[in-house]
Amino acid sequence: MKVFNNFTKLVIFPAYYLVHKNFFFGLIHKFLIKDFYYKNFKFSLNIKNISLASHSSFFFKTYEYNDRKLVEKHITGKNKCIIIGGGLGFIPTLAFHKSGNKLLVFEINKIIIKNLKKNLINNKCKFKLYNNNLVLKNNKKTSEYFVGNSFLSTTQYDTNGKLERVDNLHMNRIKNFKKFNTLVIDGEGVEEYFLTNLNKIKNIKYIIFELHNNMFKPKKISFIFSNLKNNNFDLIDKCFNSYYFKKVN
Repeated sequence: MKVFNNFTKLVIFPAYYLVHKNFFFGLIHKFLIKDFYYKNFKFSLNIKNISLASHSSFFFKTYEYNDRKLVEKHITGKNKCIIIGGGLGFIPTLAFHKSGNKLLVFEINKIIIKNLKKNLINNKCKFKLYNNNLVLKNNKKTSEYFVGNSFLSTTQYDTNGKLERVDNLHMNRIKNFKKFNTLVIDGEGVEEYFLTNLNKIKNIKYIIFELHNNMFKPKKISFIFSNLKNNNFDLIDKCFNSYYFKKVN
């Protein structure tokens, strides 16, 4: 599956990033507005390594645009969501208020956990927050990850940055895990792990994920989409490099 067509690359991306990564408006937001406001929600940005370019996305409300569009359009009361990559709490907050159902939220970066929890509480979400790496196999007790210069670049898939370790948590140790039917994944490459192990999470019927296509070779991307098809997931919608799949039986 082709992630971006030529029109998107040549026309939409330059215009989008002129706004999304604008240092001037990032400067205005950082020193004059400070928090991130979206609709009736407010998100504290009490994290040291937020770049000016990221502040611009808060100013123009393009932060997590792809995932936000899919969550707002498709998450309803039918969805009981597991969030992989809690971040600022923006996508978890939207998922909760669209579904009305308690969330499981996973975030491996210990530096941003306090800010994430604060935002979920202040936006009146019902949730269980884990500072763990969710695993589907019984293997290692801990995992390595790397923290880059931005809070957005916490990943197990890019070795640039400071090496950290996080405790793994197997799905079988989570109370009522199998009652959750939806995965929302934005974990800087970790979508590969979950989407290639769908046979281990048969309770999952709906998946929204951002494909970090810059981290994978075309062969791996092809396998990810083939595995979705082989596990009876149909593509329902997409927004740039974010996708919404639904299990058909």
